Amino acid sequence: MIPGRFPLRLRAVADAVPAGAGSVADVGAGDGQLARHLVARGLRVVATERRPASYARLRAALPDVDCRMGDGLEVLRPGEVEGAVVAGMGGHSIARILDAAPAVARTFEWLVLQPQQHAEQLVAWLEPAGYRVRARDTAAQGRRSYTVLLVTGHERP
Repeated sequence: MIPGRFPLRLRAVADAVPAGAGSVADVGAGDGQLARHLVARGLRVVATERRPASYARLRAALPDVDCRMGDGLEVLRPGEVEGAVVAGMGGHSIARILDAAPAVARTFEWLVLQPQQHAEQLVAWLEPAGYRVRARDTAAQGRRSYTVLLVTGHERP
């Protein structure tokens, strides 16, 4: 990746965040590129990382953003943000993150999910778990293709 360039896969993730959204959790925010982009769009962002070294890098990269250390959604309170982005990890990990914190996950108006692998297994898990895929896109970057999903709960219009 060329420094200073926003990767195509992250651009597709950012583009899937609903227009008019006001707040978002970037779960597993990595180097903070997506969180920085979403802040520039006017969203209030909570960026998370679960390992101390990753969290320290994230905090250094985003000194003016609410950064939290913890696993998955455990560092969020129910209703604290409108939606969440979970990108850059496997579909099984994404399902585990959502399943581990139902009290928080149920309050999201939307989710943007970008599994690195096992996308079809994640899609198959979503509906029985109470989620509905509202939009599905694919982003190509290099020789890889990435699935991007916009998801809501069943009760959401």
